[in-house]
Amino acid sequence: MSDDVGPEAFFAKAASREPLLSAGLGFVPMHTRPTFRAWTGLLAELRECAFELSDPRVTALKAGWWAEELDGMARGAARHPLGRALLARDLPRVPEALAAAAEALPSVASDLDPTADRDAAIATLLPLAMPLVTIECALFGAVTDDGAQGRALAIHWLRHRLERGPESADRGRVPLSLFARHGLRREQLASPEAAALRGDWATQLEAEAKALVSSRRSAWPYPRLLSLSTDRRALSALAAGRESPPGNAQAILDVWRAWRLARNAALHPRFAAAPTT
Repeated sequence: MSDDVGPEAFFAKAASREPLLSAGLGFVPMHTRPTFRAWTGLLAELRECAFELSDPRVTALKAGWWAEELDGMARGAARHPLGRALLARDLPRVPEALAAAAEALPSVASDLDPTADRDAAIATLLPLAMPLVTIECALFGAVTDDGAQGRALAIHWLRHRLERGPESADRGRVPLSLFARHGLRREQLASPEAAALRGDWATQLEAEAKALVSSRRSAWPYPRLLSLSTDRRALSALAAGRESPPGNAQAILDVWRAWRLARNAALHPRFAAAPTT
């Protein structure tokens, strides 16, 4: 990894996929922005590494590298610019969560076994999702809840798998129960005949995302709220058989959504203390 590639470049890459991140940055307190950029950039790199590479051998290699990086961060050392940026923001407060994420990443990334239903599909991702949201809460001054934040991150990954993974070896991690309900084989997931199946899966994921919003009792980290909002809109479009609206067409609405979410996030100035001098 070249040292001249900074966290800002990785944030720009993440925001190109999730424009709401760019809209939200303006509502992040200035002293928290480096953390916000580095963390959302890191999550995007981990998502790509674990779920979006077409060659399983490359996935295994990159997941192993990132596992070593997370384990190094748990011990206070980092090679990647994102890891170094986060360590500068007191990330070593959560070494156990970093170590747990390092341990879970390779196995979650290599898991191609089909699951039975929605809850099982989410459960297979929680060994990685839960330590990551623990880190996220520590970074942004939020309280880790009873597992809803981890489920929200799992929904985020499953949404991206549905969008990008129908032809992959894991068949987008769509559960077997849906193939049985629609009378289709897993190999048919990307075919026109499976449009209703894909919409059905998006509807199930959207329902879970809505339930998570309804059950929220405390301020969540701002990145998690932004992600969940984006996921709900994308899943609604997928459920209806539409493509997600382009980012530039939604720019004004994104700013409004980001502002509303910032009001109730564990990143708003009333939650995030300014650094002492």
